[in-house]
Amino acid sequence: MVGFGPEILVLLLSMGGGGNELLDFLPTDAYWKTKGVAVSVERLTEELRLADPAAVAPLIRDLGAERHETREEATRKLIALGPAAERGLRKAAESDDPEVRSRAKEILGAIYGVGEQAKMVRRLMAVRTLGELKKPEALPALRPLLESKEPFVADYARRAIAALEAKPCEPPRVTKEARWADLCLLPPNCGFVGQFAAAPGGPAAFEKAIKTIKEALPKTPDVPDPDRMLDELAKGVCAAAEGVGNARLDLVTIGLSDDMGDDGDKGSIVIVARGLYNAEAVAAILKGEGAASEVIDGIPVYHREFEGAFIPSSRDRLVIVFGPNNEHLPIKEVVAGIKANRDEPALNAEMLRLVRGIDTAAPLWGAIRVTPAYREAPILAPFETVVFTSQQAQDGALALRLVARGKDAAAIKAATDELEKGLKEAKEEVKREITQIPALKPIPELLESIRIENDGQRVTITGTAKQMPQTLLIPFLIFLPMGFDGFGELMDAPEPPAEAVE
Repeated sequence: MVGFGPEILVLLLSMGGGGNELLDFLPTDAYWKTKGVAVSVERLTEELRLADPAAVAPLIRDLGAERHETREEATRKLIALGPAAERGLRKAAESDDPEVRSRAKEILGAIYGVGEQAKMVRRLMAVRTLGELKKPEALPALRPLLESKEPFVADYARRAIAALEAKPCEPPRVTKEARWADLCLLPPNCGFVGQFAAAPGGPAAFEKAIKTIKEALPKTPDVPDPDRMLDELAKGVCAAAEGVGNARLDLVTIGLSDDMGDDGDKGSIVIVARGLYNAEAVAAILKGEGAASEVIDGIPVYHREFEGAFIPSSRDRLVIVFGPNNEHLPIKEVVAGIKANRDEPALNAEMLRLVRGIDTAAPLWGAIRVTPAYREAPILAPFETVVFTSQQAQDGALALRLVARGKDAAAIKAATDELEKGLKEAKEEVKREITQIPALKPIPELLESIRIENDGQRVTITGTAKQMPQTLLIPFLIFLPMGFDGFGELMDAPEPPAEAVE
């Protein structure tokens, strides 16, 4: 799928509202419809086991039959067998008979799409669908998969069995040690550091979100048909998954350099995406798109013009480094962090002190060390540090807290007045816009919950976010210390700018 690169995958998986896996965004019925499979326990169970070689062999032989009708009939039957015929077809794809070889490859393409990742996607979708059908007779086919070493398979089997047995199934969680390890990849000159966990949702949550969006869209000629939009999304996700495999995003770590400012030639952003994905497939896609590659200290790095560098360092981490000037990107520093396997982040001492004072297991947190470049934003000028934290409540809401510290009481008072004014304007602007997009109701609820307090040298801002994905809270993290004007601009924009999300 054109444009569905690694950075787009990270963005899609972090948007929330559905799930944190690529396949969560692919509805089951839409997938099997494209494959021409009539869903049933019997049919999907066949997807998970190999057919009797004695039944497949005659059909393979018929691929080279003299009569065209015989060859066509064998082709149709082998496609209908699906993955169960894979072993015989793989051998046939290397046959000396060009007709057999060609048809075997064609059949494998029809069953799986292109490549090994398409094969894995089909297997995972079969496991997931068996769980959704909730038929106990699927259990014998699912239980052996709990011991699988293939990526995602055991997790999918565990969820499917839990669904069949009406039991809870806890999703994988990122450990505090893993969070800290990702911070150790950031370069020393970070002026902003933050992390957010991508909340698991699952396919059902995504389909519910789509339904909400469909109901919220105005029924006017200039609005695309929601069902067609969903169909196009399903096709795009399917194409992406069959190219790169499934991908899960658990945690995003972000570091902005301390020279980010009005000078368009400076600054860099490092994103560490942690989860599970096929690093080799991502590398192959980058190569196929013409990305230049180099090896730095044994670590492959891929460069795309104007888009920075991609480092698929392992199956559980993808690092993206970008900025306005590729020549000044801290790629070597990031590679050094990967190689060193540090116990301590290489951050500036002041930034490390701020991070150590935060509960880094929080769903969403961030810290700003206000540098001369950051003071170019007037609202930040009176402050020396800004710390943002969150806490998950039992009802799923996030309690948010931001503390900005400085020494000039008069300047802080002026900044607080600007924040109050900006908050009032943002509330009014969002109220106007929300009438057109009811699905964004959590944003005005968040703004209404915000309270701002100033004790002279410290400004404390609190708020509560309900039913709002962590990623949509990133503007809160960015705009609060820089003023609320951005909220109104975001609502006015015809499409959310990539910069606002990143």
